[in-house]
Amino acid sequence: MKGSIRHRGESWSFQHEVTRNGKRAFVTGTRRTKKAAEAALVESLALYDKGDQIEPSKMTVAVFLRDWLELVKPRLKAGTFRSYHDIVEHRLIPHLGDVRLSELRPALIARCYAQLRTNGRRDGRGGLSETSIEHTHRALHAALEAAVRGRRLARNPADDLEEKPTRGHVEMCTWSADQLGAFLDSTRDHRLHELFVTAATTAMRRGELLGLRWDDVDLETARLAVRRSRTSVGYEIVEATPKSRKGVRTVDLDNETIAALRRWRMRQLRERIAWAGTWTESGYVFTREDGTGLHPHQVADAFDAAVRRSGQPVIRFHDLRHTWATLALRAGVNPKIVSERLGHAKVGFTLDVYAHATPGWQAEAAATVAGLIFGEALG
Repeated sequence: MKGSIRHRGESWSFQHEVTRNGKRAFVTGTRRTKKAAEAALVESLALYDKGDQIEPSKMTVAVFLRDWLELVKPRLKAGTFRSYHDIVEHRLIPHLGDVRLSELRPALIARCYAQLRTNGRRDGRGGLSETSIEHTHRALHAALEAAVRGRRLARNPADDLEEKPTRGHVEMCTWSADQLGAFLDSTRDHRLHELFVTAATTAMRRGELLGLRWDDVDLETARLAVRRSRTSVGYEIVEATPKSRKGVRTVDLDNETIAALRRWRMRQLRERIAWAGTWTESGYVFTREDGTGLHPHQVADAFDAAVRRSGQPVIRFHDLRHTWATLALRAGVNPKIVSERLGHAKVGFTLDVYAHATPGWQAEAAATVAGLIFGEALG
């Protein structure tokens, strides 16, 4: 079976005849160069000979991605779906939406990522971070894998990028115990001081703290339950259960944290009285003055400003969690306990993340076991 190639304007098209259900049909396609069109024709003929010919389609990337979103929506958590929706609608479709799915090539994908790096932010303030590009690539790759499984594509073009996006490395910064103590002392008059204390002593994620309700807290037994996370996609609030089964957990509280939560509850009662009938009974532990839940961005901004005023080395709010884990491991707390408190699925992951906190452990283990062996032998 043979096909043909024709030069059309600035591109080259290929075509060959096939038989489907006893009827004559044609497979066509367009490439930018003659060489690419010849290669595509050879590939298409080979697929047809093997019985793997993919049906020709005029479906655009935009139509396919929106169909794919609806297909995967029932399997995704609300926050994950909204994140995918944001990537599809605001990053991929503006740059790739008009391209036919069958004509999507690695060069077009690479150009899309380059444009997002330059001017990908929705507020127009510049490009996306490499981490955001990597998230975009993962979403597009997953969608195109579905296209391959559905026989709309012979191969995933995202596999053939010369340079695949990699998640930007965010260096883990932690404070010493003295630095953390100095920061908390400097924020005693800050409205969110008790939130900072709770974050520092429980190692909870920001979203978990903001999703915490008074029904989850038992100050008499000194425990709280982590049942949900309150995060933002774009700027929209999303509340969902923790990502993993281990994320739903019980956290024991120390006396300082219990005292901080009691002070916060009294502040909240005073604010409820001050706002009278306009108070919002949200049930959240950490709220605005009117009772509505705090926005994650608001908390991050308040923390960053407090850190600058404190004079301590700059860290992110999430680094309070890293600080707790590092201090605990260096103090000799069992890694299993640290892993459970953090809500990690496996203790091995905890040790990999916080390997910097365990220098000398192998040397100590070697000396301890050698002492047992040779001590007994000498005895």
